[in-house]
Amino acid sequence: MDKITDSVYFVPGRGYDSNSILVVSDVTFLVDTGTGENIDYLKKELAGHPIDAIVNTHCHFDHVGGNKYFSCPVYIHGADLPYLAKADPEYTASGMFGEKLSGSTPQPLGKEFHGWAVIHTPGHTAGSICLHKGNILISGDTLFADGFGRTDLPGGDENAMEKSLALLRGLGYSILLPGHGPPVVL
Repeated sequence: MDKITDSVYFVPGRGYDSNSILVVSDVTFLVDTGTGENIDYLKKELAGHPIDAIVNTHCHFDHVGGNKYFSCPVYIHGADLPYLAKADPEYTASGMFGEKLSGSTPQPLGKEFHGWAVIHTPGHTAGSICLHKGNILISGDTLFADGFGRTDLPGGDENAMEKSLALLRGLGYSILLPGHGPPVVL
């Protein structure tokens, strides 16, 4: 686990897992949980930090598959919520991984989550989000160090992605924590 600030930690994903970001604030929450295939690694990295909530940046399996290993509420944007709740194998891409999700009861995200702005950034999925606070942007699969998220999967929309990327350009951040790949200091 890499310390980004006194309250934000970056856990690099392994294999097909997304990265996970630990945020310690009035509640300790985890952004994305990977596929669950490397849950022992993730839990070892998180040792000593009880997780109060999970925020999923979108509903794809490589970001939500590990949710079931945590006993806490899960939050996701309302546009992706029904697909995660029903464990839709096409929209969540779990079928692409040869895996099956179980239905769940995620909670809808508002415009803010414990001091972090929740920014709706459709394009990769209809409910993709980023979290922004101060100089940090947690971008899920909207923005990476070397590009942006795919738009050719169910829920993807190239025009929506262009608008989301334009929105992100207007934010003041100097640290990018993407869903895959390394963190970036601008």
